[in-house]
Amino acid sequence: MKTIARIALASALLLAGAARAQTDAPATWDTYRPNQTIWLMNWEITGPIGDFGKYIDETSLRGFSFEGRSFIRNNVSVGLSFSWNRFYQTFDNASMPIANGTASGPLYRYADFFGIRGLGHYYFMQGPLQPYAGLGIGGVWDYAYQQVADLQTTQSHFDFILSPEVGLLYTAVKGGTSIGLNVAFRYTFTTAKVGYNDAYKDLSSLSGIVGVTWGY
Repeated sequence: MKTIARIALASALLLAGAARAQTDAPATWDTYRPNQTIWLMNWEITGPIGDFGKYIDETSLRGFSFEGRSFIRNNVSVGLSFSWNRFYQTFDNASMPIANGTASGPLYRYADFFGIRGLGHYYFMQGPLQPYAGLGIGGVWDYAYQQVADLQTTQSHFDFILSPEVGLLYTAVKGGTSIGLNVAFRYTFTTAKVGYNDAYKDLSSLSGIVGVTWGY
């Protein structure tokens, strides 16, 4: 009986040691575990299109967005995003409508957009590479400014925003917490209005997006 008891005790100790070693072992791709929540910080390169391109036609490098996504299924997430984009351009010689006629000369314009969107995304694969398609719906506060000589006009509104996008998440480091990259292309439609007497309406743009992600 003593021999059997010693063998049983030794076996229990060996099993406990193996279990602890497995628990303490670093995560590998063989133990990949989907995130439940991810956060994204993105840089956005955005070009105006349509009527917006008639107001400012230069691509903007001044834009960023911050997103939080929570998975309600393995391949579906919902979340919220905040974004800011600034567009600006100087024209050597242009005309600007004013209250009593038209002013001409060097013309400077800029427009700021602060957006808040509810998000939904669908992911086509599980693992370190996750291509996805998504949609953002919400509101945007827009402010536009233009000046020629010492004459200036401004407009500001709160408008509707709709943003379908496609992208790819890449998880580079994973475990209890993951770190990765996000690449996406987004089309944005708004009911925003800019220009004197809101001459330019329903402003749209296309964005290339690069960001970092972390999740748990």
